[in-house]
Amino acid sequence: VYAAGASRTIYVGDSGELVTAVHLLGIPHPSGYPLYVLLGKLWTVLVPVGSVAFRMSLFSAACAALTCGLLHLLGRRMALGTVPSLLGALLLAFSPSFWSQANIQRVYSLNALFVVGATFLAWRWWQRRDRSSLVLAFLVCGLGASNHLFMVVYGACLGLFVVVTQPALLRRPAGLAAAALAFAAGLLPYAYLPLRSRANPRLDWGNPETLQAFLEVVFRRDFWERRWYESPMDLLVVALDYVRGLGTELAWMGLGLALLGLAAGWRRHRIVVLAALVMVANLASMALHGSRVDLFLWHRYYIPSFALAALLAAVGSARLLPRLPRRVSPLLLILPAILAVSGWKMHDRSRYRVAEDFSASLLRSLPPGAHLIATDDNVLFSLMYLHFVEQLRPDVNLILQGVGGAYLPPLHFDPDTDPVFFTHHPNWQEPRLVLLPVGQVFRAVRAGQPAREPEGLLQELPAEDDPRVPKDFLTQNLIGQFHYMLGVTYETPDWPRARQEFERAARAAPHNDVLFYNLGLIYRRNGLLDEALAAFRRSQAINPRHLASHGEPQAADRIRELEQQQGTGSGGEA
Repeated sequence: VYAAGASRTIYVGDSGELVTAVHLLGIPHPSGYPLYVLLGKLWTVLVPVGSVAFRMSLFSAACAALTCGLLHLLGRRMALGTVPSLLGALLLAFSPSFWSQANIQRVYSLNALFVVGATFLAWRWWQRRDRSSLVLAFLVCGLGASNHLFMVVYGACLGLFVVVTQPALLRRPAGLAAAALAFAAGLLPYAYLPLRSRANPRLDWGNPETLQAFLEVVFRRDFWERRWYESPMDLLVVALDYVRGLGTELAWMGLGLALLGLAAGWRRHRIVVLAALVMVANLASMALHGSRVDLFLWHRYYIPSFALAALLAAVGSARLLPRLPRRVSPLLLILPAILAVSGWKMHDRSRYRVAEDFSASLLRSLPPGAHLIATDDNVLFSLMYLHFVEQLRPDVNLILQGVGGAYLPPLHFDPDTDPVFFTHHPNWQEPRLVLLPVGQVFRAVRAGQPAREPEGLLQELPAEDDPRVPKDFLTQNLIGQFHYMLGVTYETPDWPRARQEFERAARAAPHNDVLFYNLGLIYRRNGLLDEALAAFRRSQAINPRHLASHGEPQAADRIRELEQQQGTGSGGEA
């Protein structure tokens, strides 16, 4: 199922950067994901099917399928029975967030495999109380941490579970030392980061050659500044959203079975305690450092919780089935069947081409020898893939602004002979230069140079209106960016056409607070105060904590300013 719906080309978001890192053996964004890069490189060599992006989609599919198979095997080893074991595995298989990562190029399927693998080994240790199972469990945690740092949190939960379950281990330092050494050995793939960085690969985020730079990359220092949490009351908001997410992912009946498994299974299946502990730790870690988008717009960071909740649902159904007629028990499998049937359209990425179409049209619009200064992960990363992996427009100099702190130094160029373009306006304060919008990019030209009527611009992305192509939050934002830039391009020569493009951008990306803030600015400078006020209010409603960049006032400040202007009668249509 995952392979049938796998994305044949590059997906939006981090996918382009991760696949580029795999292909170039580079270093992607923190925490560097060294195990994913190394395993992905091996996979793309051993599985020469289609594009590199498609191969990495299949890598995610394989990891996700193995995760479900291992969860089923765990249920059988726990003697839960055939139907409960199948129920748990299939609830995870077709839960929306897990499925959403199972056929694109991301690290979360591999992380889920480590979560379930460590849980399997922890259960085996609880059954046997043997050192080898415990050591292997911590080795898996360490290896998993070199793919995703959540496995460090899991390792801490496992340590607490082991000590509480068998306090006598505290009097056996040799066993604890072996487990600690196994965890440390699993972290060895992180040595790849400084070693590879010394070779100066084309993608070298954070340049982690010194100890300080290495630690900043591994521990994601810059990303903690984006957290949404501000006060203890925010924890309640996050927790309520987490519970709603569990209900959506497992269907509410599946969540009910999980609660039954939690309440009734902890004595016979003590691994239930570890599952609950890890789920609480997953929620706490996300609440304390996740951004608004991480917490509320997608739930992929909670996939460890969903995997363990599926196991709890299997335990709960095993307790419930003896109280039901035997002929009724297979009917429980209707629950994951409903998730599978209802979710296929949303998760079939086999026709997906939005990111490739966007980036390919942008690159092809540039003149020979152009310099393209690109930023914004959602735009930059797919450009990186097409340029560095697929070798599209090798004559273009793609400058990765903002990747690992690689911000622009002072530039020296002749705008008459050096075609310099930006994917986003740099907000320069240089009176001799202006940035003219040309389709999806801005071109730096001398001040006073007349603007040319745009010609030959791509007017829409081929798949943007195809109902068979699923459009998640990042895809919506990319389509919105496309029409926003067309609107900016037409703003001066053809305002009615520009306004149409701005309206299309708003419809395409209805949850993008930054887009609506920028639309408010555009409407305001064109004298459309009612439209500007509506756009700022929409931005404020989407994200009340939106921080405008470049010293701009927040949306709430813009709203008050416009309301005051309207109160004095200075508003109205232009």
